[in-house]
Amino acid sequence: MKVITVTPAGRKHYLEILAEYLLRNRRYISEHHFWLNTSVKDDIAYIEMLAAQHPDFFKINRKKMLKKSVDSIWQYYKDYIDDDTIYIKFDDDICFFEKDAIKNLIDNRVNNPKPLFVFGNIVNNAVCSHFLQKEGIIPLQWGKVGYECLDINGWQNPKFAGKLHRIFINDIKSENLNKWKIDNVVMDDFRRFSIGVICWFGRDLKGLPELDSGFDETIDYRTGAWRFIHSDESFLSQNLPQRLNRPNMICGDALFGHFAFYIQRDYLEDCTVLLEEYKAIALGENGFSGKVSRMILGIVRGMKGNFFINVKSFYNKLKRTVRMFLEKNHPDIYKFLRRLINEKRFTGR
Repeated sequence: MKVITVTPAGRKHYLEILAEYLLRNRRYISEHHFWLNTSVKDDIAYIEMLAAQHPDFFKINRKKMLKKSVDSIWQYYKDYIDDDTIYIKFDDDICFFEKDAIKNLIDNRVNNPKPLFVFGNIVNNAVCSHFLQKEGIIPLQWGKVGYECLDINGWQNPKFAGKLHRIFINDIKSENLNKWKIDNVVMDDFRRFSIGVICWFGRDLKGLPELDSGFDETIDYRTGAWRFIHSDESFLSQNLPQRLNRPNMICGDALFGHFAFYIQRDYLEDCTVLLEEYKAIALGENGFSGKVSRMILGIVRGMKGNFFINVKSFYNKLKRTVRMFLEKNHPDIYKFLRRLINEKRFTGR
């Protein structure tokens, strides 16, 4: 069967990472379609540049942006219902693909036709974190992660996410990822799941009335009560599988990294250098990515003793006038130094 991947797109600083992994997996993917879902000119220009550079692979599906973001995204699904095609949706901030993740996800999909959707095993996904913690990968000392999509630690806590990304990145660099793979999980209790990586057969959505009508409220078949469906996530991970009695499945050996839920984003982007590290990994670099990052590392590599203590010392010893000069004329360098210090302070790196 043909495999087409899709992404509601998107934000350039995330897509720069995602695109690397998609291109790396072209032997499995026939095409990747961007569902244009932004009005930011720089982001649109980047997406158009990717499509121009790889016209046989990257395609742009454009529709009118609707008032509600969830409706803007939902309107695209009706185009992805071909009988002979497997579809995989990646959120734009999926920041890591284990080398066999795509292959394993596709194989699992083909070999397990009963689940309506197959999900990736996603690092920084609350439900996956629940199972990873049960396997001893995530320390209980960080706080227990419940079996809930919007768990207070696994979804809501940005510092928890920072620690999780840190140990995951360390294991990526040391090639110690097998311990993150778990047994497949059939979600026969129809729990909500954050659908950052979701795979379906096109034929399974064909004829679905909601593709044309949208969704406002639907019935909970367990209780008989009506409930409001807020998004494609609620509908696809809970209501539709329940209606059809086709529980979804987590593919435990399809390992991906997800950068940030909106509630985590400010901290992870502004107070850590984790995204720079994921970009470096995607680009095959050692250390941090980007010209500015390499410049800073060139300065601090010559320092003796503890790396982060010396970064902080270097920053604090700069005269106020020099710091002001950096902030005004080289804001990337200034922000990078501050974030290095902040990540040490908050994650104990």
